[in-house]
Amino acid sequence: MNLTDFQQMLDERSEDPAEHVMHHLRLHGVRAKVVARRRRRIATWTTCALVVLAGVATAAVLPGLRGDVTPPVDGPPQVRTIEGFPEYANGARVVAAKSAALPDRRVEVTIVPTTLDLIVFDRCGGTGDGVVLKIALSVNGHDFVEGTCGGALRPSRWDGRDVAVGRPTTFVLTVTGARRSAETGDVDAPIPDAGTFGIAIGERIPFDRYPLPARPTALASLHQMLPAGCTEALCPDAVIIRSDPADPMRAVRRTVTWKTMDSIEMLAQTPGLLHLRVDGVEVKVGEWWDYAMNGHGMYGDKDGAWKREFGLDLHPGDPVAIEIVPEYVTGAWQVVLIPDGAGTGG
Repeated sequence: MNLTDFQQMLDERSEDPAEHVMHHLRLHGVRAKVVARRRRRIATWTTCALVVLAGVATAAVLPGLRGDVTPPVDGPPQVRTIEGFPEYANGARVVAAKSAALPDRRVEVTIVPTTLDLIVFDRCGGTGDGVVLKIALSVNGHDFVEGTCGGALRPSRWDGRDVAVGRPTTFVLTVTGARRSAETGDVDAPIPDAGTFGIAIGERIPFDRYPLPARPTALASLHQMLPAGCTEALCPDAVIIRSDPADPMRAVRRTVTWKTMDSIEMLAQTPGLLHLRVDGVEVKVGEWWDYAMNGHGMYGDKDGAWKREFGLDLHPGDPVAIEIVPEYVTGAWQVVLIPDGAGTGG
């Protein structure tokens, strides 16, 4: 599991401060069943001991993008990178970044946050086909999370890690091992002699200040796009709510006879936000910052999850009001609520 996988679990508003991760920068399509299973494994992440090795390199706040900002090789002219990270991603602007090359195994960045709405990005490369680095992240000397490299982490809270607006905060990323693909699955491997890794810290900015990519000539179609494991036959009871074809910014409301939900999937053609409210309680905000139609998944109310998290005590057979309130979207969108057992033959 990597910090991007952590994205879909940690975006699920759990009690742990590391329980919010932005969706994978490269995730295409929706994997709700996987998300639900991953969520149940999250407790094993936060109890892992982290190993910090020697060889420190630090980077302070980038003052207005210094000389280490370079245009990417293949990106559009307006896209810039900082230590190999896009300047803007997932609704955030990178304010500090640092990269290193193996055999070094540790990088460090220090920022003075102007907001606690932060995203931690990591990246690795050049390690050879099928080899992925294992990493650990600490914040102000406190163990935070470990996994495999490649993703984006957006915690909902920073409890117990001494993070505050206006106070220097230090993030340390350490390479702890490696894994490689094998016929029987991923297995542990020696840390390669060559390769690069890095960390970047982004501060979230308002949607209307975020530099969106150019709109493509034609948008990808949402036609017949259902979550993984679902077809019209396998998920006949799924609640599918779509945008008004004439006005994607119009809020859509529907009252349904409730069935216990396993998961939720959200998809949009364009940048924008979708607020999902159940009986007046906001349970999810889907976010899109480009036109890649990446999916957003969330757990449902089975096993009392929504009662604990949102105070929603829903029962099968209850009339329940579902409302989707869009912001900024300029194209079609879709929200699918998947009942427990759908797509599994149950």
